[in-house]
Parts: sequence; structure tokens; C-alpha cells
Amino acid sequence: MKTILLTILLASSLLFSENIDYKIIDTTTNQEIGLKGMVEKLSDFSIIFFGEFHDNKILHDLELELLKIYYSKNKNLLISMEMFERDVQPVLDKYLSNEITEEEFLANSRPWPNYETDYKPLIEFAKENELVVVAANIPRRYANMISKQGLNALDSLSMEEKEFVAKKHNVIDDEYKKRFMQTMKSNMAHSEKMPMGMKMNLETIYAAQCIKDDTMAESILKYHRLPPRRKVIHFNGEFHSSKHLGTAQKIQYLEPMSKVAVISPLGCEREFVWEDEDLLEGEFLILFKEEPEEELVEEEVEEVQEEKSIEKEILEENNF
Repeated sequence: MKTILLTILLASSLLFSENIDYKIIDTTTNQEIGLKGMVEKLSDFSIIFFGEFHDNKILHDLELELLKIYYSKNKNLLISMEMFERDVQPVLDKYLSNEITEEEFLANSRPWPNYETDYKPLIEFAKENELVVVAANIPRRYANMISKQGLNALDSLSMEEKEFVAKKHNVIDDEYKKRFMQTMKSNMAHSEKMPMGMKMNLETIYAAQCIKDDTMAESILKYHRLPPRRKVIHFNGEFHSSKHLGTAQKIQYLEPMSKVAVISPLGCEREFVWEDEDLLEGEFLILFKEEPEEELVEEEVEEVQEEKSIEKEILEENNF
């Protein structure tokens, strides 16, 4: 009887371990840590970056769980998001304070296509708990102007429009630029429909990327500095914060004494494995299981073409 029970428990344990879809690594110790343990360590930081892959359900679920646990221990908190742009802050504020309906909010805030499934839970949690949410990003139309014309495009903006753009612009030639150029060239190499004009203007596209980081960093600090100084959890695409580059780096430029923590994702095909170099991506790594690529059948070709079209749009608008 004991042997049978032991066999059942062992089988159950193996089944459970196979179904685990993520693992968190504390990069300072190179050891696995639980979500609650990570939250405890994050309490030592004033600004937390959660880097995501925008289409990954595991990471989106973890964002909400992290937010819930963090808030249960640290009520003095505000949320910041790449996914909303500065000029819609009044609309976002009105929705959070129940001054407008959800329909009005969605009609006037330019939510991302995956808002309903991935970002609405964060907004509704903030609304329920009366938390401030910062619409941190530069309006896309201005970023697009810069990606096509360079920073000189800002000269044509009115004083009112310039309020939606960071006052200080730092286009830095460093590791961030190197990683950006490598990523863009790789994406273009795998995209048959990539516009030729885009291939010729990587410098201006990089300038647009930098001004997004500048604007998000300035937005974060604007609200973080308001008394009482609250902790910040900022959600963005992982490229904006991995290795403490991008927006995270711009925070340190503007406020060098800020204690910034970065959470970075790392996809794994079969087993949860990571390299020493990955430990440089942030204070914590979230390892998650990637879906293996399967051979496509004829019926799936149209769907894949549609996905490539979406990828092209994302690259054109420079949203990593």
C-alpha cells in the first residue's frame, strides 16, 4: 500500500513539474525564487520595471499577480505603463475616478489591440484600489514623425504638443544602440514586406526609440516625485529596460540616486536553462516555456501572413 501511494505521489509530482510554465531567478544569487520572495526583495527598490513580451500570456498573468501581491504589502504605490500615451492621461484619470464609462474611456484612449485580455486587468485593479496609473509614453504620431524626419521634426510642434514629449533628449551611442540596430536588422532580414524607406532610416528610428525612453522616464519621475513619494511599477516591452538600458537608463540619468529594479523575461524551448550572461539582464529573470514551432499546414498560411503584417506594423511604429 505504501509503495502504491508513493508511486502515485511521485507521478503527481512529475506531472505538476511538467506543467510549471515559468520560473523566477534571483540574478544576485543565481537561485530560483518564488513570486512572493521576489516581491519582498523588490520592496527595497523605488522604481520597478517589468519587461514583457507583448504577446505572452504567461507574463501578462504574472504582471497582475505581482501587482496584487506587491500592493498587499506596499499600499504606497503607483502604476506606469508604456501602453498609454501622455495625451490620454486626462481620459485615463477620469475613467479611474468613475467620471466616464468604460466605453468612453476605450473610445478616447487608443488602447492596444490586446487591451481587453492583457492590460484591462491591470487597469481594473488600479481602479478598484484607487491607484494612479501613468500614461507614460510619447504619443505615437510624434514618435512616427521623428522616425521619418529625425529630431528636427519636433520644431514643428506647438508649445501645447511639446508638453507630450520629453524636455530632454538623449540619443546615446552605446550598448543600447548596438542592440537596437542588431534587432532591427534581424527583423528586417526576416520580413519580406519591410518598407525600403525603413531600411534606410535606422538612425532616425533609433532617435524615435530614445525619445520614447526619455518621455517614459520623465513621466515616471514626474509622478514618483509628487508627495508622498510612491513606489512605481512600470510595465513596458522588455527592450525598454533589459540590462538597465533604455527607459531604465534614462531614469538613472535624470535621478541617479533612484533605486531601480529590472525584471526581464527569457523564453526557454524545453527546459528552464539560462547562461551567466542572462544574469545581467536585470535583478530578476522570468524563465517561461516557449511554444515549439510546428510545421505549417496549408490552412495556416493565411493566418501566418496576417501575423507578419502585424509584425510589420509593430516595427513601423517601433514598439518593442
